[in-house]
Order: sequence, then C-alpha cells, then structure tokens
Amino acid sequence: MQLMDFVRLLEGKSNEARKQTIEQILREWQVSYTLQPYTTGTNVFYKPATHLAYVGIGSHFDVVSRSAGANDNASAMAVALYILKQSLAYPFTNFQIAVFFFDEEENYLQGSDAYCEEFGVKDMLGLYNLELVGQGDKFALWSLDQQDKGILLETFEKTAHERQLTTFRFDQIVTNMADHVSFRTAGIIPAEAFTITCISDLDLAVAGEYYMAQAEKKGFDSLFKILQKAPLFQHYHQPTDQSIHLSEQTLQMTAQTLWQTLQNLDAKLTEK
Repeated sequence: MQLMDFVRLLEGKSNEARKQTIEQILREWQVSYTLQPYTTGTNVFYKPATHLAYVGIGSHFDVVSRSAGANDNASAMAVALYILKQSLAYPFTNFQIAVFFFDEEENYLQGSDAYCEEFGVKDMLGLYNLELVGQGDKFALWSLDQQDKGILLETFEKTAHERQLTTFRFDQIVTNMADHVSFRTAGIIPAEAFTITCISDLDLAVAGEYYMAQAEKKGFDSLFKILQKAPLFQHYHQPTDQSIHLSEQTLQMTAQTLWQTLQNLDAKLTEK
C-alpha cells in the first residue's frame, strides 16, 4: 500500500472534497463509517459498534484556505487509513480501533471538541493523534512532560526504540493546539492522548534556536524567521505544502511503527 497515493488524492482539495474522498475510500473498502454533523462542520469516523474499550487514531481533514494540505494533514490521513485497513483483518483481544477524520482542527479544534461533547470518552483507552507525519526520520511526541507516564505513550516509545527510531517529548510544537487537547479536556490523561509529528535533525536544531530566542523575548518577526529554517515549517500553511516535499519512507515509518505499537499494546494488556 503506497501511502503517498492517498496524499496525492487529497492534496489541493477543499475541505468538502477531502471529506468526500475519505468517504469514497471507506465505501470502496466496505467500511461502515459515521458522519457526525455539528453546528459548523462534519466529522467522519470509524468505530466498531461494540461496547469494548477502544484506542483512537486521530487525524483532521480540514486545511487553512491557502494551503495545499499535503503534510498538514493529508499525511496523517494516509497513515490513519493504513491503520484502519490493517485493523479490519486483525483480531485485537483487548480493544477495538477507532479512526477519526476530524473537521475544523484549524478552527480551534471544533471537530474534536464536538466529538467529545456528543460521545464522550467512556471506554476509550486513549488517542494517538497524527499531525505532519510526511517528512523526517524521528518522532516528536507532544504536548508532554518528561515525567508523564502511561501505557499508550510508553508502548509507542518502546516500539520506536526497538525499531531503532528516536523519539522526543516536547511540551509544545510552536503551540499546543492539536486534537489531542479535546480528549484531555474530556478526561484522558496526557500520556494517553498526545500528538505524533515527524521531524529531522535540522528541525531539532532550529527548535533549540527558537526556544532560546523565546527565552530572550525576541519579537514575533525574529521568531518567525527562525521557524522558517525548519523543514517542518517551510511549507506549513502554504500553497507549497505539496506531496513533492514528502517521503514515502517517512509515511511508512510512521504507519508501521504505530501499527506495531498497537499490537504490542494489545500484548501488554493481555499480560496484565
């Protein structure tokens, strides 16, 4: 399954067209999905109709008006689709997989807020939320403290390390705004609801410069210029956020690490 094919299907499309594309894919896979209309938008999600515990995989389909939306957030949607497809044929013992395509993440998290308000987080073990996972060779996990403990977080970190991949915890990636926040507000602890983003060595170097400039109380223009040096943000919210800047290898790294994490999580829960 080439994940970049999904990204190319989605990039450059309007929010409505992206939603319709996801629906079309799910219908082709014969997946029974749910549309959740709310006051200002519509979420799309797959959640088995059982009362078993579940782990959420989060992504958002909306884009800012001028963005082509490849890394933000078609890359995450592609990985979410991969997890959904794999889970359909895999008999997890201790939980089900729910996969979310939220609307209006770019508008103060209104889609994920609407989901939590209507459905709550009862029986939910946690959320692996995905943002900007199309370039880089390392994982940034946010917004987290070094002291945070939880089985979802620790299982992801251990799985990544077993695959000889590096993870970093960050208290923020510029801001703390991503759909994991809605689930924390609804009652999920930080280590069980967080966002996964892919980064590179250059992103890490720029982050150090950025935080130092923040501490020195540099102005917005100076901070923005520093941020633009990071590959992660060179095309962020721009018309140039296109698939030509992304890597199939990074997409596969994220998808396979997350899929193995879910299998390891199931095994851990069985041992308890």
